[in-house]
Amino acid sequence: MPAKNKEKEIEKLQEILKDLKTMEGIIGYILRSPNSASIDLKDPTKVIDYAILSTTAFEAGLEILNAFEIGEAETIVLEGEGIKVLSMIIGDDRFSIFMENSVDHEKICKDLNPA
Repeated sequence: MPAKNKEKEIEKLQEILKDLKTMEGIIGYILRSPNSASIDLKDPTKVIDYAILSTTAFEAGLEILNAFEIGEAETIVLEGEGIKVLSMIIGDDRFSIFMENSVDHEKICKDLNPA
């Protein structure tokens, strides 16, 4: 993909994520592309905590996929007592969206990756 198209794709994804962050129950997101990262959290003092959670969710999900020879994951959802994380890979971009458990992560998946 040409660099200009890739930049537009990342900008579009960032706009969608910014819009999602305004939804009730959304705590924030981390977007990582091969050349950059964007972090937008309601509580910026927790950036490191959420970055570790995001990375760990991706790594654990990929290890499970490999161990059970399941194939590739479209999404990884990690749900705890009061928070859940939706992690996705679209193209070369990896991102995690942090939200309260009441948020419908399946709707967010459809908003992010309409097919």
